[in-house]
Amino acid sequence: MSAHAAPRMHPLTGERLLAACDRAEGEHALLRAISLLAVALPEVDAEQLLQLSLAERNRLLLQLHRLSYGNMLDGYATCTACGAAMEFSLSITVALEGINSAQSPAFEWSEDGTPLRLRQVSTADLLATLHASSAEQAEIALLARCLELDMDVGCDAPSATAYATRPSVREHFEHLHANSELRCNLRCPDCAHSERWELDLAHFLWLKTRHAAHRLLADIHTIALHYGWSEAAIANMSAPRRDAYLELLSA
Repeated sequence: MSAHAAPRMHPLTGERLLAACDRAEGEHALLRAISLLAVALPEVDAEQLLQLSLAERNRLLLQLHRLSYGNMLDGYATCTACGAAMEFSLSITVALEGINSAQSPAFEWSEDGTPLRLRQVSTADLLATLHASSAEQAEIALLARCLELDMDVGCDAPSATAYATRPSVREHFEHLHANSELRCNLRCPDCAHSERWELDLAHFLWLKTRHAAHRLLADIHTIALHYGWSEAAIANMSAPRRDAYLELLSA
């Protein structure tokens, strides 16, 4: 999806919000983010979304949050030292600047005379490693999927799986994805413990969407009981219009 021909992204509101929640509810955690984006970007093929790098996927998730819920990521984290709840607030504008400054989609170098190319990981790559026999095997399989070898090096050259066990490949992989995830420094207000915290953006947006959908259903239930209007009619009202009717009912 090139920047000059980007498809229109729709906010998760009204019936689109309910459809997104229904679609993602029973899916694997890795697929929920793809389902939310698929509803917001109906012109984009789901397979194309699965092949997006995590940096690109997260950039779209941030844009979807800003369009649907506003420009601030507000939430809570738990202190690992004392268990206290910590509030955090992160500007999506700032978060996008960090992701947009990420390394290029791939890194190229040579090792033992063999040209190597390591690309960024995608959701499809992560899904392909779910049934690995161990975390170590899953990591090797993931690195091997993202590693491309020059096909002209000859049949005696090590395979991608063999190269994936090398520390150098892991180091390049971590460097390539350094800015793909959201990280921030949090300081506990109770014990003053400081730690580097990573935000699971896909899970965060899913929880936000599920909460918004449940609140919308509650509003629809209340208004429908009193006025007899259909779910679609109430869902497609603007939020201020629904709030106005709810205020009248509570007066």
